[in-house]
Amino acid sequence: MGKVSRAFFENVIARHLGAKRNDVAVGPANGVDVGVVRLPDGRAMVSTTDPIYIVPQYGWERAAWFAFHILASDLATSGVPPQYVTLDWNLPMDIEDNEIETMLRVIDRECRKYGAAIVTGHTGRYEGCAYPMVGGATFLAVAPKDGWVTADMARPGNRLLVTKTAALEATAILSNTFPDLVGRRLGPEIASRAKALFESMSTVEDALAAAAVGLRADGVWAMHDATEGGVRNAVWEMAQASGLGVDVDLGQVHVDPAVAEVSKLFGMDPLDAISEGTLLIAAEADAAASVLANLARKRIKAVDIGGFTKKGGPCSDRGRVFRPADRDPFWVAFSRAVSGEIT
Repeated sequence: MGKVSRAFFENVIARHLGAKRNDVAVGPANGVDVGVVRLPDGRAMVSTTDPIYIVPQYGWERAAWFAFHILASDLATSGVPPQYVTLDWNLPMDIEDNEIETMLRVIDRECRKYGAAIVTGHTGRYEGCAYPMVGGATFLAVAPKDGWVTADMARPGNRLLVTKTAALEATAILSNTFPDLVGRRLGPEIASRAKALFESMSTVEDALAAAAVGLRADGVWAMHDATEGGVRNAVWEMAQASGLGVDVDLGQVHVDPAVAEVSKLFGMDPLDAISEGTLLIAAEADAAASVLANLARKRIKAVDIGGFTKKGGPCSDRGRVFRPADRDPFWVAFSRAVSGEIT
């Protein structure tokens, strides 16, 4: 369950990417959240594609908000907010018109917030379609020349900043999907705090606050959303994509008390669990303090956990070389909870 392995990507997907075009500045790659196409006038078109992910149990409004921000978060790692949106809704037969309207209203609201227009799409009900994957969407933006970054642009000497908490998404999803279990085992206070993390599962504000300091030599060189595989995997992916080593202290990554309790209950290492909403930022050393200050003004917690080293260097955590876990523990925890193994 979840994304295909790195090996499958490299051995299969990467070998079937259509024609080679000189105007493709950034194509599909492990650890890179967006694609970039150079435009004739020197600007660049940035794009990202993902499933439309809807979980009715969250409530139609919350589910639609999350569906929007899964995509917007990836695009915003470029330092640019979404401007154009395409939506393909392949919906189950039993969804009601008013439920579709609610989702569209929320998507419309979030688009307007960031100045994005929905430019094309498709909406229909079909046999065989089921939640949570009910279609797909592409978010795009046009950026000025050199007015964008990608996760593979980190430079030696960049500081690595991490926002919010590890295992943000894993904790929010598990506590909202299995509220009775979490409440019974951890108590109402922890359960309430864990469920409230749902509204933090977006890196859009994090990325735009960081980018406001400046991009590339002016401040931020690379950003990456810590999705599947969590923070540890995201650090490794950024280093691998950029061709650099990294020397970090993963013990400095913030772990919210509710995250720690939920992770223990479900048998997850917080550093390895899916964490949509947690942003990694590679910043110039002399700009890192300004980025942290900008995030603080937005009331977004962030910490400096280390920095990128020389080309081809090792990925080390407190001097110990590391690789990400083979499998995100969230999927195992989710399956065990569904089957009743965790009670």
